[in-house]
Amino acid sequence: MQDAIDRSSTVPLYSQIKQILIGELQGAGRATAPTLTEVSLIKRFHVSRAPIRQALKELVDEGYVVRQRAKGTFPVRGVNVRLPSALELGGLTRYLAEQGLKPTSRITGLARVDAPKEVREALALESPEKLLYVERIISVKGAPLVLARTYLCTPPDFLPDIEELERMGTVMVLIERSLGVIFKRGEQHIWASGASREEAQALEVKVGAPVLVTVTTMFTSDGHPGGWRRAVHRADDFKCSFNLGR
Repeated sequence: MQDAIDRSSTVPLYSQIKQILIGELQGAGRATAPTLTEVSLIKRFHVSRAPIRQALKELVDEGYVVRQRAKGTFPVRGVNVRLPSALELGGLTRYLAEQGLKPTSRITGLARVDAPKEVREALALESPEKLLYVERIISVKGAPLVLARTYLCTPPDFLPDIEELERMGTVMVLIERSLGVIFKRGEQHIWASGASREEAQALEVKVGAPVLVTVTTMFTSDGHPGGWRRAVHRADDFKCSFNLGR
């Protein structure tokens, strides 16, 4: 347990305390979550009530903990992942690793398939065409977090094996190295939905449970749409961050 805060630092005490608690809430070497009562935290960090209250307020605002009236403050179940407004195409596994979450990825589907109508329209395909289809489940701490289904325009004879894909970590890198095709940009739509039976089974949630859906149309360096992905996230584990300006 890390209790040391740097009182000579320009970083406010509440912010230091918040970061220590975030590390513990994310399971950084702890089997159980930290105690989150104001009294226990005041005693632990040897500070006044004000920085503790501010740290807890921000943890609530950012979705790490919840407050229940007359009961206390409790960690949010599962993994708290804040998706940034700008994320590299195919970079979710790397991003999770950078957050210290040690993700694992398992390929559950790999084939050349006819493009569904929604995919054909997004990729402006004028005639039926078989695309490379990759289905993947990304997990953290043994719990499935994301079910991703990707359709890609690749030559008919291009069909990597599962071991090769899992070794690369992302199909984007494999396509770039094997075919010289680089995906430079994505247009993404995000919405809340209820898990279908198949999605519920993959993510180990109940049918109809809230999920966060992202659909991304991916464009190659020459500006043509060449890939489409639907990713379904467990809603209680993910939040999206966006930058707004005027």
